[in-house]
Amino acid sequence: DEVRIMISADENRLLTQTDRGTPCGELMRRYWQPVALGEELPGGGAPLKVRILGEELVLFRDDQGRPGLIGLHCSHRGTDLSYGRIEDGGLRCLYHGWLYDVCGRVIEQPGEPGGGANKDAIRHPAYPCRESGGVIFTYMGPGEPPLLPEYEFLTAAPQKRTVVKALYECNYLQGNEGNID
Repeated sequence: DEVRIMISADENRLLTQTDRGTPCGELMRRYWQPVALGEELPGGGAPLKVRILGEELVLFRDDQGRPGLIGLHCSHRGTDLSYGRIEDGGLRCLYHGWLYDVCGRVIEQPGEPGGGANKDAIRHPAYPCRESGGVIFTYMGPGEPPLLPEYEFLTAAPQKRTVVKALYECNYLQGNEGNID
């Protein structure tokens, strides 16, 4: 009888690749994923460039305090929106001034024919966000997001919890395995 200790390269790819279109990536998109600590995104603060499940995105807090997570590159000319400004209800691209709300809708298109008469036809990539327990979460899957679980650590009073973030140069599965060990 052969005892197998290591997984194969194919099994490793199946379990650890989380880009869109990969089996694990599609599975993980059906759950709320942590994006950032709430304190990393103060009201009026600069947008944050983030990479979540293989996607380049920008996280921002609009002038009403709502977190938004949208595609990093402007739908107009591909400019990096992490250099944008928070104003007038959304995130404004610094290149030509297109303004996006937290749902990825184009609110304004300065300089466009008809004052941006076709702006409603544009759907910039965007993902819903919820903030709980000092953490901003996103749902990147299809359809309506499920309810964000009310885990005890998310509902504890701020003085009874500590929220931290650490960068580990490994995939999620290796991190989980290390924590379990």
